[in-house]
Amino acid sequence: MRIISREEFPKESKEQEEQPKQDHLTPWQLANLEYLKQKALENNESEVPLENSEQSDETSNTSEPADEKLEEPEETVSEPLEEDLEEVEETAKGPKNGSFLERLPNIKHERNRRLVRRASILIGLFSIPALLLLYYISPLAKLSGVSVEGNERISAETIEKELDFAVGDNLWQQYFDRKDKVKTLKKQELQIKDAEVHIEGFNHFNVQIKEYPEIAYLESDGKYSPIISNGKIIPIEVEKSEGDLPILESFTGPKRILKVLQGYKKLSEEVKQGISQIKYAPTNENKELLEVFMNDGNKVLVTINDFGKKMNYYPQIAKDMADKQIKGVVDMEAGIYSYPYEEDTTAENPTQNSVDQSETPIVND
Repeated sequence: MRIISREEFPKESKEQEEQPKQDHLTPWQLANLEYLKQKALENNESEVPLENSEQSDETSNTSEPADEKLEEPEETVSEPLEEDLEEVEETAKGPKNGSFLERLPNIKHERNRRLVRRASILIGLFSIPALLLLYYISPLAKLSGVSVEGNERISAETIEKELDFAVGDNLWQQYFDRKDKVKTLKKQELQIKDAEVHIEGFNHFNVQIKEYPEIAYLESDGKYSPIISNGKIIPIEVEKSEGDLPILESFTGPKRILKVLQGYKKLSEEVKQGISQIKYAPTNENKELLEVFMNDGNKVLVTINDFGKKMNYYPQIAKDMADKQIKGVVDMEAGIYSYPYEEDTTAENPTQNSVDQSETPIVND
């Protein structure tokens, strides 16, 4: 009978022998074995066989019982071994990110964050109507006063009365009705070109007024009414202005007034200063005839269409008449002629024109 040596057994038998031995090891021995394997891999060494580790344990102390041999690794475990054991336990539990206990604080934080966000949205949705309601019933939503700026001819009290803003009533309702109130104001006060209403401060109205400028005065029975830049006559009576505005007489419609004033703007300052009054005096032959009374005592007859052009010749004609010491009429209807006023003795026969002999042409048009 041949005795088979241990070395002749196949490798599988060795592995089968090692496996039962590993099953009988304590957790500390298994951890030590794992540590030795890692160290061997780091130093590029071969793995330490289980038999060598057991032989080293047996030779270290042959006289101790088997239980003491198994407990010996606990005494020889170093400090790095404890850290490795913690890593082994953590790996046994699973990855860090996958641990439910570790993720639990983050889940609670995310849940609290979502609750705060939802609560903020709900609070905002309910607080906005509440704030609007408080504002609506507070004094800030009531009109506290009205101020007027930009007015020159019309008093602020008159404008406030025509606008009819009620102090103490709802601010926004009156603000939304401001356009209708401005239309009413412009109908009542023709001199107002436009008006704008703005909110000043929290609950105060500021009204900006734009007026039509006065460009002339209409004389009637010794009383004067201002004429504004759109040709309309303001139906009020005022004292004559101390400025250089022309005085018109017997005009009724704005179209002729505007034509006259357009021609008036074309005149030189010398001619403007010499005009005392402009009268509309139509005849059967000429419906656009004007009588212009000058400050030097002369009178000019000119049509409305030629007023801005022919009147600029007047200084030359007036100089010639002054040299002859004549006060009379300068006729600019067809050509430009001058002749003296009729004397009182010829007034009995108005059909006779006794001044024909003295009538001399000055300029032919």
